[in-house]
Amino acid sequence: MVTPQAIAAAAPVPRRLFDHGPALNRVCRPDVWDDPEWLGVLRALELRPEIVHRKAFEWAHCIYGLERLGALGPDRTVLGVGAGHEHVLYHLANRSKLTVATDLYEGRFIDTPVAEADPDFLTDPEKYAPFPYRRDRLVGLPADGLKLPFADNSFDVVYSLSSIEHFGGHEMAGVAMQEMARVLTPGGVACVATELVLEGPANDEFFARDVFDRCVVAASGLVPVEQLDDEPPSRELIDDPVVIAENINRNPHLVMGEGAMRWTSVIVFLRKPTVAQAALWAAAAVAQRGRRKLAERLAR
Repeated sequence: MVTPQAIAAAAPVPRRLFDHGPALNRVCRPDVWDDPEWLGVLRALELRPEIVHRKAFEWAHCIYGLERLGALGPDRTVLGVGAGHEHVLYHLANRSKLTVATDLYEGRFIDTPVAEADPDFLTDPEKYAPFPYRRDRLVGLPADGLKLPFADNSFDVVYSLSSIEHFGGHEMAGVAMQEMARVLTPGGVACVATELVLEGPANDEFFARDVFDRCVVAASGLVPVEQLDDEPPSRELIDDPVVIAENINRNPHLVMGEGAMRWTSVIVFLRKPTVAQAALWAAAAVAQRGRRKLAERLAR
C-alpha cells in the first residue's frame, strides 16, 4: 500500500509559487512589514503595523496566504484547530460560508495574560470580536485536535497557529497534522504555524528543522505549495532575543530566547492532493520505490 506520505513525497514542489510578494512558506522575519499588500491584511485584522510581533505575523500571513491561494470565498468551509478566539476567526467568518473554531476551551490557556481560549467564547463569540463579523458564519466547538469530531473531507481550509506544539510533543503534533489532513477536502489548503528552533538545543515541544520536516510536513501526507524559505532573522535579533521573564513586551518581538535556545515562528501552506493527483503521484511513488530496490540489489 502506498501511504499518503509516500504520495506527497513524490509530488513536485516549486521553489516559489508566486514571483512577487513575500514567500508563503517561510520563517518569521521583519521584511514582510515592508510589503503593502501584506500590511493591508494586517490592518484588516485591526493590528497596528508599528508593532512588529511574531503573533501578528502568524495571523496576517495566514490570511495573506489563504487569499493568494484563492482558498477563501462565500462557498468555502474553514476549520480552526486550537483556534481560541483570535482575530483571524472573525475575518474568516466574513470570508467563508462557515468557520468552525475548535479548542479545548479549558486548562492553562484560559488563565494566560492574554486569555487565548476563554470558554465563554463558545456561548458569546461576539464578546471577543475586534470588528463587525457575520455572526451566523462563526461557530465555536470544544474539540481535541488529536481526535477531531468531523467526517473525512469536511473542510476546504484547515488552519492552526502556534497550537500543535502544545499537543503532547513532536509525535502528537504529527497525529494532529494527520487529523487536519483527514478532514480536509481533496484540493483543500492547510495553514500551520508553529515554533522553529533557530539555534541551540530543542525541547519536546519546539521543532528543530529536521523534526519539523518529519513531524509537521511529512507526517501530514499533504504537499507544500512551495519550498520553505528558511532564511533566519538577522543575527542582531538572534543575539538579543525576547526573554519572557525579562522583556516580554519588547518591540520588535520576533525571536524568543531561553538559555541557549533561540526560536521564532514558521508557517507553511499545504495542499491535499485531488484524486487524480494522488493517483499520478502514487504511480510515481511506486516507480521510485522500484528503482530504489533495484539500485539496492545492484549494490550488493
